[in-house]
Amino acid sequence: MVELILCGRGGQGVVFLTRVLGQIAAAKGLNVISSETHGMAVRGGSINSHLRIGRFYSPLVRRGHADFLLSLDHGETANNRHFLRIDGLIVENSAQEDEPGIRRIDATRIARDIGRIQLENVVLAGFASRINGFPVSGEELRAFLAADPRPAVREMNLKALEAGLSWE
Repeated sequence: MVELILCGRGGQGVVFLTRVLGQIAAAKGLNVISSETHGMAVRGGSINSHLRIGRFYSPLVRRGHADFLLSLDHGETANNRHFLRIDGLIVENSAQEDEPGIRRIDATRIARDIGRIQLENVVLAGFASRINGFPVSGEELRAFLAADPRPAVREMNLKALEAGLSWE
């Protein structure tokens, strides 16, 4: 059983990322339940999603129970950190250095270098998939994204995924 909080700002792809991770887990035969909370109904408002994989009956992650906090925005990390369990891990989109309990990747810069800032969520997912205990592997993400029927979208997502998977 794994509990995740995904957070960021409107337009960063938090909902898309929650859907992708949930659909991959469900395709593996795992129970999946999720919920999302939107702030302002415009690009840039706070958003978080709760994703629970396993035998859960409520979609909401309780304070202090999340195994992972995936954050596309440093400010939203602070706003959602209370969901993380004591030994949980933050995976954050940030140019800052790693700290104990926080793994960071500059997904924004990487996505910009690829040519589309909207890919920062896929870069972050690829990076997170390499972490021990993360519920979705890079191979599973690759297979899911490769199935997109739109060639341009498929190509860009796979490029972003590979960038996240290969980040050092």
